Amino acid sequence: MTFHREAMIAWANEHSFRIALEVPGEAPTDLPNLSTCVRAGGIHYHVGGDSVEDSLGESTFRLDLPDLVDREFLHQVLLAREDLGSTGVGEGFAVPHVRAPLVLHIDQPHVGICFLDKALDWGSVDKNPVDTLFVLLSPGIRAHLHLLSRISFSLRDDTMRSLLSSRAEEGEILARLDLLDELIVS
Repeated sequence: MTFHREAMIAWANEHSFRIALEVPGEAPTDLPNLSTCVRAGGIHYHVGGDSVEDSLGESTFRLDLPDLVDREFLHQVLLAREDLGSTGVGEGFAVPHVRAPLVLHIDQPHVGICFLDKALDWGSVDKNPVDTLFVLLSPGIRAHLHLLSRISFSLRDDTMRSLLSSRAEEGEILARLDLLDELIVS
C-alpha cells in the first residue's frame, strides 16, 4: 500500500488532523535524550499479537500518548511503513516508525519499548524473529533521525541488549538509557 503526499494531506484535513507540511527548523538544543522519550512513551510488557499487524495494533494502543492521537490512524501509518520495508533491525529488535514524521498531536517525541509475548517473523535483516519493539513517534524530522541514531547506539551496547533480552525492570532499563545518553554527550 502506498500513500501519496497529496492524498494524505487531503485525508488529514478532512479528519481534522494536523500534519507538518513543511519541516520546521529545529535547533540542536531541541534534540531529546532517548531516556526522556522512553519515559514519555513507556515500557510495556506482555504485548500480545499473533502477527506484525496485531502486535503493532496492541503496541499502538499501549503507548503513553496524548488523548488527541488517533491510535487507529497511527496503527495504519505504521503498517504502511512496514509495507515499504521491514523495520526489523536484527537480534530480535524492530524499530517501527512512520516513514516521514507526522504531527499526530504530539509536541514531544515518544518512544515506547514493547516486549512481545510471542516472537514474530518481522522480515528482519538477520531473519531472526522479533520480540522487542522500539516504537518511535516524533513531531519533526531532525528529532526523528536523532532518535533513530540513539536507538541504534543503544542496541549496540551489550548491557542494554542483555537488559532488553531479559525483560529487566523498567527502572534498570531507564537507568541504562540515562547512562548511554550521558556517554553520547561526553
